Amino acid sequence: MEFRHRGNAALIFGAGSIGAVPDALGPGAVLVVTGRHFRDGAAWDALQSDLRQRDIDYRHEIVSGEPSPEVVDAIVEQARHQGAQQVVAIGGGSVLDAGKAVAAMLRHDGSVFDYLEGVGSRTPDGNTAPLLAVPTTAGTGSEATKNAVISRRGRQGFKKSLRHDAFVPPVAVIDPELAVGCPPEVTVACGMDAFCQLLESFVSTAATPITDALARDGLARFGRGKRLFVDRRYGATDEVEDRAELALAAYYSGLTLANAGLGTVHGLAGPLGAVCDVPHGVACGLLLEPVYRRVADRLAGAGDAPGGSTAIGRLAYAGAVLERGAQAQPRDRDLQALLATCRSWAESLPRLSSYGLSETDVAAVVAASGNKTSPVTLTPAERHEAILEVL
Repeated sequence: MEFRHRGNAALIFGAGSIGAVPDALGPGAVLVVTGRHFRDGAAWDALQSDLRQRDIDYRHEIVSGEPSPEVVDAIVEQARHQGAQQVVAIGGGSVLDAGKAVAAMLRHDGSVFDYLEGVGSRTPDGNTAPLLAVPTTAGTGSEATKNAVISRRGRQGFKKSLRHDAFVPPVAVIDPELAVGCPPEVTVACGMDAFCQLLESFVSTAATPITDALARDGLARFGRGKRLFVDRRYGATDEVEDRAELALAAYYSGLTLANAGLGTVHGLAGPLGAVCDVPHGVACGLLLEPVYRRVADRLAGAGDAPGGSTAIGRLAYAGAVLERGAQAQPRDRDLQALLATCRSWAESLPRLSSYGLSETDVAAVVAASGNKTSPVTLTPAERHEAILEVL
């Protein structure tokens, strides 16, 4: 077996670790990119005070929603005017993606659109400004990946990546306290995205021994942390402990997806996000059960069986870990338990039609989708049927 593994040069993890950001900065002016939720919290006030006490020159920009090429270009232009030499991105996956794109485009000319896979005509050379990535949700794992997802919504829209190995943030700072106060519906959607990434990379045809180890521990941590939203333990005295488990699970999911790839759920979620205004985590959460029910049926038809080390055995293992913990041995019924659990989680999410998707849009979504590194290649008809189930 031959493989390469990529990740951050440094990870700073723990409650209160947002306070380590000023010490992790290099020389020069700083652009701080955040979401509105962080901007309105006490942690931002404390960070600003620390930056001022250290005489660190900084400017602040807010990103709302998934970044478009126009948003990235506008921030880059302003950052150049202000002389920014490094970037700190603090927020959910969209904010981190925006920060990665801005850091890269500070060292590239033209528009970020020019460098997007599938729509642009240029290839990034890997040059980028230093970046610190600080997630405030436990979902995308963008703090550990090499791509920044840039979107343009509409019937002619797209959801494409600016990608290079050098765009993995050199430093990730994960402070689970920053997720306290995250709305329950966002917590669930982000959690399902992280779980989906762990699951898809665990059964990926490109999985490696390192991604396997990370996925197994990530599934175990997610299994412990999920009590936060399953039992609605928001505001409990040990909420930060649950948030910490979910944060590490999400971080691992970023590392595993970056190195082992993803599957059909994410192959559909991207095009869905380009056509309608569905949050990425919601799309993943809705599609998990209908997609993996079909994957499991196809694997069983090919002679794969629960309890082994093959893909269907790994799906059963994930179900066992969710229900009974990391030391559980998978049983035949654990695969069905996994599907039932995913279905129950999805019941709390709005359907795709709530975000503007119509039945006439489905064919275009399927045409733009793929199976990536899925152990089973679902046909266009199967993918079409899976979407209709959650429309």
